[in-house]
Amino acid sequence: MRLRLIPLLAASLVLAACAQHNAQPETGGAFQLAIGHINDHHSNLQPAKRTSVTVDGETHRIETGGFPRVVTQIDAIRKRHDNMLALHAGDAISGTLFYTVFEGVADAALMNQACFDAMALGNHEFDNGDAGLKTFLNALAMSDCATAVLGANVMPEVGVSPLTPKTRWDSFKPYAVYQFGDEKVGIIGLDIAVKTKQSSMPDATTEFADEYTTAAYYVDELRQLGIEKIGLLTHIQFSSDLELAQKLPAVDFIIGGDSHTWLGDYAAYGLDQDGPYPAQTMNRDGAPVCIAHAGEYTQIVGELVIDFIGDQVSHCGGQPHLLVSEEAPEVIKALLHFTAVAEDKASLLLLAEFQQQLEEMTTQSIAQVEQRMCMKRLGVATTPGCGIGRQSDAHRLVAEAFLFSAPQADFALQNGGGVRNEIAAGPLTIADVYRLLPFSNTLVTVEITGAELRTLLEQALAYALSEGGSDGAYPHGAGIRFDVDMTATSGERISNLEINQDGQWQRPDDSQTYTMVTNSFLALGSDGWKLLAEINADGRVTDTFVNYAQSFVDWARAQQRITRPESHSTQLYIPPAE
Repeated sequence: MRLRLIPLLAASLVLAACAQHNAQPETGGAFQLAIGHINDHHSNLQPAKRTSVTVDGETHRIETGGFPRVVTQIDAIRKRHDNMLALHAGDAISGTLFYTVFEGVADAALMNQACFDAMALGNHEFDNGDAGLKTFLNALAMSDCATAVLGANVMPEVGVSPLTPKTRWDSFKPYAVYQFGDEKVGIIGLDIAVKTKQSSMPDATTEFADEYTTAAYYVDELRQLGIEKIGLLTHIQFSSDLELAQKLPAVDFIIGGDSHTWLGDYAAYGLDQDGPYPAQTMNRDGAPVCIAHAGEYTQIVGELVIDFIGDQVSHCGGQPHLLVSEEAPEVIKALLHFTAVAEDKASLLLLAEFQQQLEEMTTQSIAQVEQRMCMKRLGVATTPGCGIGRQSDAHRLVAEAFLFSAPQADFALQNGGGVRNEIAAGPLTIADVYRLLPFSNTLVTVEITGAELRTLLEQALAYALSEGGSDGAYPHGAGIRFDVDMTATSGERISNLEINQDGQWQRPDDSQTYTMVTNSFLALGSDGWKLLAEINADGRVTDTFVNYAQSFVDWARAQQRITRPESHSTQLYIPPAE
């Protein structure tokens, strides 16, 4: 039995925690550390029921993932290794009805079944502002697991944010230190700075420091404390992890998230694959750094095994576990990096309690969808049977629903990242809508000139293409149309811009003011739509207080039968040069 989270230096405010693990130190300076890890589960607590896996030309539909299997696999890794940490690399919340309804309480309850040693803050932890994150963290703390929440570069304003009523480290810490016999391991947490500030909804006074500068500062601090085995628990994307590892001294491993990166041997079976597990590079000292990500949505639990000789990594090993049902065909269970896992019984019962509360909402059909509607943030659909070659039908319908709920508006605009799923053919339920539009956004109307509209669209496209930006910034609309050339110079990518007024398409007058309906997230200037923040400050934004998912429910009920839209806001799309 191990003692968890025992303070190492009580006098040091920034020392998050030190866990004493009952393991004998290895002889001869050798030490092995195992890490069980997940990232980006986004409130996906239930398993995926029909994951397609192709073996020898035959496609199998199997059940994969789900938090009860995560709990079982984390426990199995814990039992296999004397020296083990369970880590979550952020974006635990936001993305399904479990978060929309329970605001992180369901996620925290299931995470506490796995008993993570540490979790990094991710951008989606801020989707309901600092107060929403505090609700989740309070629920996470209702356990003797004492999960250390890490965010070294997250800076809420002390005395203003509910996260920091008295000090910067009231709700989370910059790093944690864990002790295994005579060995100490320090782990620093980092969130993706620009993306969180611009594409989520932290309080206006909450800032995010540069990832490299912050990491370098705390690596130095850990070394001054005599800690030479150092890891980063990051939510900054796989490519940034590789870059950061090469710039920093003394870093031995990185457990990361945000890019939903699949590492492992999966491509041959029709699944995603972004590289081998684990990845490896060299730090600034020329020493090895082990880097591991674990996909998304509770599908994979990573098992990273790091061997040290002295304070330097001698070997990066381990494997990812794609969690498959024990009822899966034997040919699937025999595959490398596929692991048949039973669901943890206590976690199943807990999940069932939350699910029961959702049943009424889940079963209410509000409309019939005639054809499958694709969801594509940027560009044309490429999925057969889902409007292949068309712009995103799902985004277009959402924009139409915006206009339905705000008839005073001339047109609607919605960012690509605000719509999270395709729309399946068949009965549409309220739960389907909240999975489609899972965030706590409301509809707002914006008074905007024709000249400002063009600038706004160009800003959205620039952010969609920028390093550190997001394709979720791409604009989708109704009552508006335009051509897009992503190969053109910034500021010249939009052409043939028109607004539908009284049934007639007209070029907007630069000096005329129009009424736009959009979501409250964009009204803050998020996702690169910076001009909206200025317009908001100018008093030209009005909140309707209609939840954006509710607008789709109301629209769908009025339609009764939903068919593919006849047109899309993007009339012509030229993709960026490769």
